[in-house]
Amino acid sequence: MNRILQVVGGMNRAGAETFLMNVYRKLDKSKIQFDFLVYTDKKQDYEDEIITLGGRVIHMPCSSGFGALKSVRMIKKVLHKYGPYTAVHAHTLHNSAFAMLASKKFKEIKRITHSHNTHNTINPSFIKRLYEKWTFKVIRKHSQFWLACGEEAGLYLFGEEFSKRGAVVNNGVDVDKYFYSEPISQDEKLKLGITDKDLVIGSVARFAPVKNHIFMVEFAKYLQDNNVPFKMLLVGEGDLKQAISDKVEDYQLKDNVLLLGLREDIPNLLKTMDVFFMPSLFEGNPVTLIEAQASGLPCVISDTITEKIDLGVGLISRCSLNDDFGVWLKTIQDAKNVETNKLAIDKAFSERKYDVDSTVNQLIKIYEGKGL
Repeated sequence: MNRILQVVGGMNRAGAETFLMNVYRKLDKSKIQFDFLVYTDKKQDYEDEIITLGGRVIHMPCSSGFGALKSVRMIKKVLHKYGPYTAVHAHTLHNSAFAMLASKKFKEIKRITHSHNTHNTINPSFIKRLYEKWTFKVIRKHSQFWLACGEEAGLYLFGEEFSKRGAVVNNGVDVDKYFYSEPISQDEKLKLGITDKDLVIGSVARFAPVKNHIFMVEFAKYLQDNNVPFKMLLVGEGDLKQAISDKVEDYQLKDNVLLLGLREDIPNLLKTMDVFFMPSLFEGNPVTLIEAQASGLPCVISDTITEKIDLGVGLISRCSLNDDFGVWLKTIQDAKNVETNKLAIDKAFSERKYDVDSTVNQLIKIYEGKGL
């Protein structure tokens, strides 16, 4: 059996983590097994499921930036203690440099770095830029396999050479799971205050600056001021959640903007929404937009998000973050009426290899040493 060490910041419900779980669930565990090295001592959302599937979650808290250099020695200890491993697959963007340095002397281990974003920070400091420049060099030198969720994410972390020696691994999902899910129950709708008159807008994202929740709340205030009946469902956790909650309170939006926290019924919530809303400052290739399209849900997104996220089934509409809210509202109202069908979705996902089986087969080939 090939055992792979997945190196991640955590295994809570977020994009890259959900991608990994989608793959993990589909693997033949008699042939390939995952362990997850997480940079935290806190229990993770997916931890119980990982253990049930035969994997291990290895907690290794460490500092960020150059302070994480000490993690090289710590990762080496993990490789000795929990191995042997066939591959180390790092998903921590710039911090992937440390996993590559730690595993480079283990000749039997394949070293894989996987980029899941097109930027790192919004306004990096001078020290941060120095750190990023150093990690670019380390990752490009010591990673044997360059993977990315999209071409732009690959170019960001690996440079122009990515087009020649890297590979895009799509964030594949189980289409049937999303398309055939039912909306949340009528009782649940009543608890949330959702009525048939409401425009139901939703987001599934961690509360972080890049996701631009402040824009969502300002837009909600615009809807309220213009007497638009609506509910905005914000699913997720994160460092900015309290600040967003405070802003919702200040704007007296508590009855309309619902912070739902982490949920396990994402497919059902997507089926409850009229439109998926993503005004992010930047993204790699967000899993949630793939899931929304698998659900047949219209999506209104910022034009800073890669055009390649559009799978060609008519569900993606784009606005500029510089557009006034009236433009966003008109786009959302128009998008609400867009329809598609399962046949078109299946065809698009299969042709573009966004079905999870295609993703799993691609990764197995890499893990087994058969190249990109």
